[in-house]
Amino acid sequence: MPVTWIGLAIMAVTGTGLAYFYQVEKERMQQQALGKVTSYGKPALGGPWTLVDFTGRPVTDADFRGEFLLLYFGFTHCPDICPSELVKVGKILDLLDREPNLPVVRPVFISVDPDRDNVGQLRHYAQDFHPRILYLTGTEEQLSRMTKAYRVYFSKADEEDEENYLVDHSIVLYLIGPDGSFLDFFTQSMIPADIVNRIRGYLTQARRLAA
Repeated sequence: MPVTWIGLAIMAVTGTGLAYFYQVEKERMQQQALGKVTSYGKPALGGPWTLVDFTGRPVTDADFRGEFLLLYFGFTHCPDICPSELVKVGKILDLLDREPNLPVVRPVFISVDPDRDNVGQLRHYAQDFHPRILYLTGTEEQLSRMTKAYRVYFSKADEEDEENYLVDHSIVLYLIGPDGSFLDFFTQSMIPADIVNRIRGYLTQARRLAA
């Protein structure tokens, strides 16, 4: 049966629709997983962790006490989503910097690809994005412990190729409070201005309590 232009158009529209549905459904499932609450009504996310920065220096969650953190889990060989999200993080920081009276937010990129993202690779990758972003990696055991604590999904998309593979992973930004507790999360569909509005509420409250 010959393929007509109308048939090709229908196939293209259908394919686009399926891709959109997949992304929306994936984000919905992420929100559902993150939204599971304890009996106290707050998502049970986070916990102690130990990683290394791109200088090879050991870093733990305790090193950031007193600071707000904005965490993102990704990998440096990501072709599109991770760069886009890191650019978004840069825009969020620039918007927050317009309000110097608010507490500073520390952005942190955590690699979920320890086999390729060594400290040298992270140092090279950091040159392309906002200078305030801190880049961390670790062993498989360390990253597994941390990603489980934050309910981050990640998996190699192609196990057969040891060098050229993608990593499927959750696309979420996490806001962590000065005491190390989870405060909020922001999905891929949210724009910087909306994220900043949410973050501003937490920063303003912290400033009032400190006054």
